[in-house]
Amino acid sequence: MNQKCSIFLLLFPLFIFSQENLIIQDSTSNNSNFIQDFSNQLNIKFDVTNDRVSYFIPLEESQAEVRSNLNISYGLVFSYKFLSVRLGFRPKLSEAELDNKGKTDRFRLRIKFLLDNWIHRLEYNYTRGFYIENTNEFENEITNSNFKVQFPYLRTNILSGSSNYKFNNNYSMKAIESNTEVQLKSTGTFLAGFNYAFYFVNGTEKIKLENQELVQRASYNEFSGFSPVFFIGYRYTFVFHKYWYTNVYVDPGVGIDFYQNNYYNQTGSYDEIKTNVFFQVKSGISTGYNGRKIYFGGAYKYNFNSDKVENNTLGLQPIKNSFHLFFGYRFKAPKQVTKPIEYIEKKVPVLKQNNN
Repeated sequence: MNQKCSIFLLLFPLFIFSQENLIIQDSTSNNSNFIQDFSNQLNIKFDVTNDRVSYFIPLEESQAEVRSNLNISYGLVFSYKFLSVRLGFRPKLSEAELDNKGKTDRFRLRIKFLLDNWIHRLEYNYTRGFYIENTNEFENEITNSNFKVQFPYLRTNILSGSSNYKFNNNYSMKAIESNTEVQLKSTGTFLAGFNYAFYFVNGTEKIKLENQELVQRASYNEFSGFSPVFFIGYRYTFVFHKYWYTNVYVDPGVGIDFYQNNYYNQTGSYDEIKTNVFFQVKSGISTGYNGRKIYFGGAYKYNFNSDKVENNTLGLQPIKNSFHLFFGYRFKAPKQVTKPIEYIEKKVPVLKQNNN
């Protein structure tokens, strides 16, 4: 996998330089030739994703890979002008799934502010209830091969966000992020920005073994921290037959994880402040149809993080991949939507859209 990543990173600059002349040509063109604006219509999108909380925590002088018991989740996304809001929900799990991996409670709210060159994202994610994916490395007396040791009280509170700036006015980020615009011609752009996350992880003092046995651990950790990532990336949208498209992107960046490790055992507790520097690459590909009224498609995302997880450290950003499917429709926004948005635009003029 590391070899593939190295080859990709070596070839990526060649792709960037091959597109540079196209970007310069695009920047002198009439923007209306490249972007069709639908932000004055209300967009409602239904999506399906397997994106879930997954990370590493210390356990028995090793690392446990913990996951939330959420295989698939659904969401409704409402987008109008500068604002995009996603509300998520998940299907009911079977009794066997709950017995083997435990119950997960999750609340997730995401808001995006979509400006002409900027996109700001803010998300709150609360999750309670995890299981240990690599259970066999810690528990050898399990009779049910499907059973996973669980942390029923493990909680994560994560407030995350990002700010991205595009350099090519003829490239539409909204066509990919919210479908409030349509990219009419193929073009790409450099992108710069930063991601950040405030996080709190606690509730690891008890684990649940097979046969519903709840065990108090002799020692455990709790974490809190702040993790900013600064990146410069590139993305390109290929347009076919006007409304069909394929988008690819890669965002390499450098991050710093500032966190506090609170360690508890039978003799007492102590706090430790740690700092980790890591290299991160976020990449993905999406394809679909973005028409005047109906739009649909799918996306695949792959995130790589170089942070080495060691004893008594937290790995909050592991290597992972995810998929995303969606179907949406545009229609005239009702007054219940237009009035509050127009009121906000009057109070905050910078949010007012510059019609393309």
